[in-house]
Amino acid sequence: MMIGPYKEVDEMRKLGDRENMIPMDRKCLEKGISRRELARRSGVPAGTLEAWGNRTRVPRDVYQLLKVAQVLECHIEDLIEPEPDARPAER
Repeated sequence: MMIGPYKEVDEMRKLGDRENMIPMDRKCLEKGISRRELARRSGVPAGTLEAWGNRTRVPRDVYQLLKVAQVLECHIEDLIEPEPDARPAER
């Protein structure tokens, strides 16, 4: 079991290995922070971020999304994945 900063490095390595990464994880990699650090900075529980990352829960709380977006210096829209069956609106 890894302790301290080594555990966070291992967590980042796991994020980098994922083929089908969610937008939040991509932003974390760009910023060089782990989900744990994102949780600490944003105040969003690590379990919530983990559930979003595992796609077991869909981010619906706009205030939590806003906090994460502020830490990652992006827009809320940058963190949301389109629904699999979502089609572009016809005009």
